[in-house]
Amino acid sequence: MGSMSSRDEGHEARLAAPEVNVEPDGRLTVPAEHVTALLRSIARSWQAGAQDGVPVLTTDNGPGIRLEPMTVRSLADVLDNIANQLDVQYIHITTHTE
Repeated sequence: MGSMSSRDEGHEARLAAPEVNVEPDGRLTVPAEHVTALLRSIARSWQAGAQDGVPVLTTDNGPGIRLEPMTVRSLADVLDNIANQLDVQYIHITTHTE
């Protein structure tokens, strides 16, 4: 994940809202690429918050939760790694089911 310079890409950026589908049997499903996009957008948001010193989570009812930037970056890296691992699994599944 690259370094971010624009505040628009930071903690105020929109999170990638996944598309939810209803299967014929009533199950709800989310496209795999939407799950990884959501994880990565949360990670980018947290990374930006850690870089600009603004709390990662702000609330209408009081001050945001302030975490050490190193902790926030580590948590963001974990989300990014989970997204990468999911991508690998998705690629494996699609290449072995065609």
